[in-house]
Amino acid sequence: GMVTNLTKAGESLLVFDRDQAAVKGAEALGAKGGKSTAEVGQSCSVVFSALPDDSILRAVTNELLPALQSQGGGAIHVSCSTVSPNISRELAEEHSKRQVGFVSAPVFARPDGMRRGEATFPVSGPEWAKERVVPLLEKTALGVHDFGEDAGAANVVKLGGNFLIAAAIQSLSEASALAESYDVDREKFVSLMSSTIFDCLIYRGYGQRVAARDHHPYPDAHFALDLGSKDVALVHSAAAQARCPMPLASLLRDRFVASQNAGRGKLDWSAVSLKTSEDAGSKQVAAAIAALEKG
Repeated sequence: GMVTNLTKAGESLLVFDRDQAAVKGAEALGAKGGKSTAEVGQSCSVVFSALPDDSILRAVTNELLPALQSQGGGAIHVSCSTVSPNISRELAEEHSKRQVGFVSAPVFARPDGMRRGEATFPVSGPEWAKERVVPLLEKTALGVHDFGEDAGAANVVKLGGNFLIAAAIQSLSEASALAESYDVDREKFVSLMSSTIFDCLIYRGYGQRVAARDHHPYPDAHFALDLGSKDVALVHSAAAQARCPMPLASLLRDRFVASQNAGRGKLDWSAVSLKTSEDAGSKQVAAAIAALEKG
C-alpha cells in the first residue's frame, strides 16, 4: 500500500525484502528492486523499514545504519514497526551518534486501508528529521500526528491503540457470547451495536468478524493472531516497566496465548474470540472452528 501510494505521488523508490516475491510485487508497481539492505541505505536519503519485532528491527538496523552513515550525515531511518519504546530509544541514540535521524512512525492500517491511503501515523523523533518525513507520510495517510522528539513516544501510542483494539475484540466476544447464550441472534445483536452506540471503524469491522466467526486470513484484511499476541505482550511488558497496572492487558495476554496453544496463530487476531464461545458452551462454535481449520 505504501509503495503504491508513494509511486503514484511521484516518489522514486528502491526496495528490498528477503522475500523476492515482495520485491517483484513492488517492482510491478513502479519501484526499483534492490539487492540488499546496505544498498538501500547507501542509495536513499530516507529509508522506511517495516519489521515484525524488536529483534528483527535490531538485526536489520545493524546492517542499515552503517550504510546510512556512509552518506556523510543527514540520512533518515523511519521505523514503521510495532515494537517496544525501549528499542526505539536505543536505536535513536545510536543513529544520533552517527548523524543519522531516527523517526518512529508505526502505522494504524490493514493492507486494504493502507492501499486506499487511509493509514494513521503517530510519529516521534528529531524535528529536523520529521520535517522531511511527515510530507512523505502524508502522501499515504489520512493523518500524521506528532508526539514530540522522544523516539519511543510514537511506539507507546501504537501499543495503546492496539491494546484498545484487542480489548474491543474481547468485549465484542463476550457480549455476543452472552446474546447467543440466550438464543439471541449474535450477528443481529452486533449489527445493532455497531450501527448505533458503537458506530466506529473497529466495532464495525471486528464486530462483523466476531459475530460471524469469520477469522480467515484474507490477504488484504488480515492481522495474524500471532502478531496480535506479540503486541499484547509488548503492552504488558511496557506497563510492567512503567509500574502501570493494566489488569485487562494481563487478561488479554492470557487469552491470546491460549488461542495460540489451540493452533489459531495464523488466523486473524479476531479469532481470539473463539475461546470465549467455547468457554460459554456454544453449540455453534465447533462447526465454525471446523470450517476455519479446513481453510
